[in-house]
Amino acid sequence: MQHTDILNLCEDVANAKSDQVFWDICAAALSDVGVSGFGFGIIPHAMDAKINGFSKAGFFKHTYSPEWAAAISDTSLLDDDITVELIIDGKSEIFWNDPSLLENARDTQLNSDSLEKDLGMEFGVSMSLGRNAAGSAIAGIGLWAGDVKNDTSFVRYWQEYQGSLRQISHILDEGIRGQHGKLLVELTQRESDCLTYLAVGLRPADICWRLRISEKTFEKYVRTAKDKLCANTRDHAIAKALVLNLIRP
Repeated sequence: MQHTDILNLCEDVANAKSDQVFWDICAAALSDVGVSGFGFGIIPHAMDAKINGFSKAGFFKHTYSPEWAAAISDTSLLDDDITVELIIDGKSEIFWNDPSLLENARDTQLNSDSLEKDLGMEFGVSMSLGRNAAGSAIAGIGLWAGDVKNDTSFVRYWQEYQGSLRQISHILDEGIRGQHGKLLVELTQRESDCLTYLAVGLRPADICWRLRISEKTFEKYVRTAKDKLCANTRDHAIAKALVLNLIRP
């Protein structure tokens, strides 16, 4: 992509009328530089991933094929993807065809990789998109170059498009962390209200009075928000919602 193309992309995403339009614009830009499918994920707290597992700690959205989604279970999306583990451990770029990638992989990771290879997902790259100021919230993206069929072609592809791939991926990341976090977790207005008021220190009784709801209804909203955020406690849900910019106390 030329410099003017990136500037136009920045303008387009800034003017996106909805979360889905923003996502579609970024997806089209990646497609224009040879990406057949991609998956974006963010783990709000690295320690959470170490304790509770990647799938419970993180959130993921992709444009891969229905066949891929059917073959890879919801938990395997993150728990059995070795590139996720490597990104959390600080690796910046992982090439899928790197022969050393699976040298220390677990059996579940080997099985997941084999399934993806059977679906033709052999050439691509997974990239870390950075961490927040505290160093804990980790975002990453996997980019599948489906039209590339051998190692030599992938080297040429990467040499030509790596700059554009990085730029578009960071634009996607900034947008999701900024205004479009609902692409990963969509809280209702009431769920957001309850977590926001809890974040600023209001007691449940005060929140119920402000929202004109019963305590039972309040508890229901908090419970459904916790479920969506894969959180163990109210505080856990608040912490994740804050990092994902889903609430703004």
